[in-house]
Amino acid sequence: MGDLLIRDVPDAMKLQLQESAQRNGRSLSEEAIEIMRRQIAVERSGASAGQRLRSLMSDERLSEDEVEAIAASRHERDREPPRFDR
Repeated sequence: MGDLLIRDVPDAMKLQLQESAQRNGRSLSEEAIEIMRRQIAVERSGASAGQRLRSLMSDERLSEDEVEAIAASRHERDREPPRFDR
């Protein structure tokens, strides 16, 4: 197996990765590999927006109904953005 060095990782991102690794009982390297593996699999699968969101959320889970609602919303007409100056 090869090695990969990633430079200039923001401190906050490194902390999140460390916390995720600890929660999942993995080393920092194992956690980074798992996240990359999962992301590559999603990209190759042609997954829907909801399925991609689910993979990014890791421990947080969306129901199938929520995934379907996200996918359906992609086909809705665009709405006017909210106005906060009122």
